[in-house]
Amino acid sequence: MKPLIFLFVLVICGHALGQTSSFNLGGRSGGMGGASVTLGDEYSLFNNIGGLGRLENHAAFAAYQNRYGVTEFQVIGAGAVYASNFGNTGVGFYKFGDDLYSEQRIHLAFSNKFQMVSLGVGLDLLQYNISTVGTKRALAIQFGGIAEISPALRFGAHIHNLNQAKINDETGERAPTVMKAGISYLPSKELILTAEIEKDLDFDEVFKAGIEYEIVENVYLRTGISTEPFLGAFGLGFHPKNFKFDYAFSNESRLGNIHEISFAYSFDK
Repeated sequence: MKPLIFLFVLVICGHALGQTSSFNLGGRSGGMGGASVTLGDEYSLFNNIGGLGRLENHAAFAAYQNRYGVTEFQVIGAGAVYASNFGNTGVGFYKFGDDLYSEQRIHLAFSNKFQMVSLGVGLDLLQYNISTVGTKRALAIQFGGIAEISPALRFGAHIHNLNQAKINDETGERAPTVMKAGISYLPSKELILTAEIEKDLDFDEVFKAGIEYEIVENVYLRTGISTEPFLGAFGLGFHPKNFKFDYAFSNESRLGNIHEISFAYSFDK
């Protein structure tokens, strides 16, 4: 079974890497089809580090994705944010795959909020491992921000691998460089509408759109879509006091279902 899965990885990996190289994580993002570039929460550490500056408390969090029912395609991620009056610092870990093929990311990020704008910068250690080839590493720089254009309108932008880091000096192969930008509209405190465009330099643009609605206090209903390939998503969130629990289900038209569960806990400064 393992060799068959490995061959499957080799066939789809070139496509899958381009679609997942932004490392989006968290049930909130997953339930909104990945349209999270304007959201400022704990998972901004993975989705747009500019959003980290909007956090007011320390936080610890973890997430798990089951992709397509294939154990070898599972994703795990975890991180922590330290909030201070001088800005917020985050550290995180992300892993996709198993011993045959895996992608790992360890990164450090710093973000701060200046009036209506929050900006963040980060340094990532990327590691790619193929059992028959070996391990390749690269250092990537990322930058992002969120601006409140008005109380009801926000703009977000993020770029990962700004320096176009090389994975292999001999072949000149580089880690994916991904740019995304979007807006969110908040017609009320219970409702968020988001839309964004994501562009990997080596692939077509991806359009994402999502909705989050607080149906009762601390309970959230979400849905969203993403293109290239088409993905439809649905999610639920329960956020009592300092604890957050989020679940997302999505169906990717070419490969199947994705389940994601995430947790977060915030600590007062």
